[in-house]
Amino acid sequence: MNTRMEVANIDRGYAWVVLVAAFCLQFLVGLLAYSPGVMNIAMLDEIENDLTKTSWVGSINFGTCTLLGPVAGLIQDKVGSRGTALMGATFTFLGMTSASFCRSIVGLVLTYGFISGFGLCLACNVVGVVAGNYFLKRREIAYGVCSAGGGMGLFVSGPLVRYLLRNYNLSGTLLLLGAVEFHMCVAGVTFRPVRHGHSQSMTVTPKEPAANEIPDESDSSVHQQATNAEPLLIKKIEVDDTNEFELTDQRRHGSISSSHDKVSLSPPLYHPEKKGIKARIGSVFIAFRIFKQVSFLMYNISLTLWTLAESAAVFHLPYYTQLKGSSSDQAATVFTAMGFGSVISRISAGLITSDSKIPHIIIQVGLLGISGMIVLFFPLYSNTYSTQLVFGILYGTYSQGINTLIGPIVLDLVSLKEVPVAYGFAFFFQGIGYILGPPVASWIYKLSGAYDFTYVFAGSSMVLSSVLAAAVGVVRRKDLQRMDARTLDVKQDDVKY
Repeated sequence: MNTRMEVANIDRGYAWVVLVAAFCLQFLVGLLAYSPGVMNIAMLDEIENDLTKTSWVGSINFGTCTLLGPVAGLIQDKVGSRGTALMGATFTFLGMTSASFCRSIVGLVLTYGFISGFGLCLACNVVGVVAGNYFLKRREIAYGVCSAGGGMGLFVSGPLVRYLLRNYNLSGTLLLLGAVEFHMCVAGVTFRPVRHGHSQSMTVTPKEPAANEIPDESDSSVHQQATNAEPLLIKKIEVDDTNEFELTDQRRHGSISSSHDKVSLSPPLYHPEKKGIKARIGSVFIAFRIFKQVSFLMYNISLTLWTLAESAAVFHLPYYTQLKGSSSDQAATVFTAMGFGSVISRISAGLITSDSKIPHIIIQVGLLGISGMIVLFFPLYSNTYSTQLVFGILYGTYSQGINTLIGPIVLDLVSLKEVPVAYGFAFFFQGIGYILGPPVASWIYKLSGAYDFTYVFAGSSMVLSSVLAAAVGVVRRKDLQRMDARTLDVKQDDVKY
């Protein structure tokens, strides 16, 4: 049987269509994810005047978006990117539409918070994975462009939500946002499904992607010699002209040995062909094996501290700026300023991470540290609208680039076959912070009577996250040294044998 191989869509061709679709998908996610802070004011006016209760709506929305990341990873591993994106659009639409008819905080938590939050979770997981599937040499830049969609959503969300609330009240705003979010279906259909066909092992060079013929199974020379470049791993190869495959570079993870020309494919993390409850439960437990890597666990704890700080600071920002004398429209424009800085930060982070000489985790350490200081000292310069805008620009510029770094850092810490689930776990740990941040901030405000202490807490948490991220780099280097030592021992034993 002859097997056809196409590489035209890696870093070019249809990959750019996927990149635009992922950008739009992330834009719609950011548009809704960053709107609860502005809508919280309307909830206080129209639903219930209790800051702690209304803060749960936004925290459940963002928390569900991230907390159910492992579930989204398992779903995407089973149904693919297209099906997951369409499911996300459907859940978001149903959640927002149902929320428009709710007149209680409990109803909003269930619909706006949980149902639509799960839809956003599915969409976010798709964006985090497809860039790695369709881009190889430009992977980091692709992550930056995708992440910039979220920054653009932050840029638009404040003024748009304020306009909708002013003209259509809370119920109409929720209904219209549900209709807008349903356009995620348009982006989702562009993600071509990956069908599982007959897989073979082979090595090709990145300079010769046009070689599209593979010998029959009966031919003993299935492997091709790579002479002038490092090899690339063909992870999935289709049986016929309709099936797709993924071209992936695993040199960063040490999956390809420079002393061998032949490459053997590792088995996938999950096996769709297995049936029965025991096999499925077993695949779930296999997913938790990635936490044997201490560096990956520490990185996720760092993400939790970051999102705890960000949700505490950003969610209550409109209410805080109004207490300082700004109007509701001015409070919304602070988010616009933050979105402007966010777009610059996410794209710049993508460009910087494309430089292999700069460790990704070091970039995150710097961004977290600077962002923490900006938040920590915000009460000292928050008394005027102009300085609030300065805070929005500075915080957006330094904090939002972290969103771009999550994908590349996850790729650094785990193997490529574990990325969908590992990315889901990264979202899960972020969700812990997002779901706890707003209520904790409200609790601190009730105890102290001043929002200033909320920002002191948020800034301190972000600085601590920076310190823990720095420790990740140290632990990761030690893990790699131990792996290299074990590999050397195995090779020496083979030579003796």
